[in-house]
Amino acid sequence: RLEDPEVLREKADEIGRRMVLDPIEDEPAEGTDVAPGSDAGEETDEDSRTRRQLLEMARTADGLRGEKDAKLQKAKGLIRTLIKEGFHPIVFCRFIPTAEYVAEELRKALPKEVEVAAVTGTLPPAERKVRVLALAEKLRRVLVCTDCLSEGINLQKIFDAVVHYDLSWNPTRHEQREGRVDRYGQNSKVVRVLTYHGVDNQIDGLVLDDVAHALEARLG
Repeated sequence: RLEDPEVLREKADEIGRRMVLDPIEDEPAEGTDVAPGSDAGEETDEDSRTRRQLLEMARTADGLRGEKDAKLQKAKGLIRTLIKEGFHPIVFCRFIPTAEYVAEELRKALPKEVEVAAVTGTLPPAERKVRVLALAEKLRRVLVCTDCLSEGINLQKIFDAVVHYDLSWNPTRHEQREGRVDRYGQNSKVVRVLTYHGVDNQIDGLVLDDVAHALEARLG
């Protein structure tokens, strides 16, 4: 029996809300890096207009890849600086396509002796570990990953810097990322953390406000 389109729409909206607001208290990191999407079945005129708008936005975004991507270009400079200072950074992204894109662009931009690897939920857990350990063999290295690596694999002996390329509405997610590096067993005297955000990006500003309020509440 086909489910009512309105019920499907509500379910899709709820999935989207959970993906954006990023609750983690009652769910594992597995699967949280999949970019959300939905197909509510029969399409209304309003759905059709929305679909056309989203496709147009997607085409516009696709035209901003690479050299036209201001966020990416700034991040390249920040990561280059970390490497020059002797750090081995992990770049955390929210979704799989973002992580793969950032890793691809960093490979083009960084010196050839800097090894760049991407690890996302597309890899089974055992293969993620193999890829991370292979990267540890490289003298200069950058790991680009999603939150599938925010738990379960010890990273503190391999990396000593964290770049939050994408911010999370849930400040606990940031703590999890940083906690994979800044913990017992870290050999480096200094651990660098970069919370990367756009000064002209309204969403980033709202997320930072939310993170700041959460920290204030914890500190009393």
